[in-house]
Amino acid sequence: MKNRKFTAMGLLLALPVVFLIYSFCPRQANTQLKTPTKALAVLVMYGQGDTFNLTKFKGRIVVLNFWASWSKVSRAENKNLVRIYQKYKNNSKVVFYSVSLDTDEQSWKTAIEEDECAWLNHYCDFKKYNSPVAIVYKIKTIPTFYLFDKLGVVNTSGANVSDIETAIDGLLK
Repeated sequence: MKNRKFTAMGLLLALPVVFLIYSFCPRQANTQLKTPTKALAVLVMYGQGDTFNLTKFKGRIVVLNFWASWSKVSRAENKNLVRIYQKYKNNSKVVFYSVSLDTDEQSWKTAIEEDECAWLNHYCDFKKYNSPVAIVYKIKTIPTFYLFDKLGVVNTSGANVSDIETAIDGLLK
């Protein structure tokens, strides 16, 4: 009987520790898009007049970043993405596009400014994971990066910008 009490108590004490470790460890993106996959639907966001349309960049390499201002991992990866953007910003063959899963416009705009995300293509409809773009691209975790080749096909996907940088170099050759 004592052994059962100790086992149950041990499990109860271990659960919060496991939860904390799981909560603070970066996780790999659980993306559902397989490579290769064509760029998906053009989505018009009603009420904002904003359009999410990757097909307009056909003939160019597109780095698509799903992130949010409230995600510490996303914010850390933004620093890496800015470094890569600086490397390719003068190359007209490479386009950067960010989709935020934020719910607050001011937080989103502040994060773009603080993180120095200087590229022009930023998108947010403030619906978090319920955003049509997040649903179509099957986003389950952030950050998630997709790299589309010149034909609009997903070449690489993942949670780390370093994977994207190597692939961009390969596509530019």
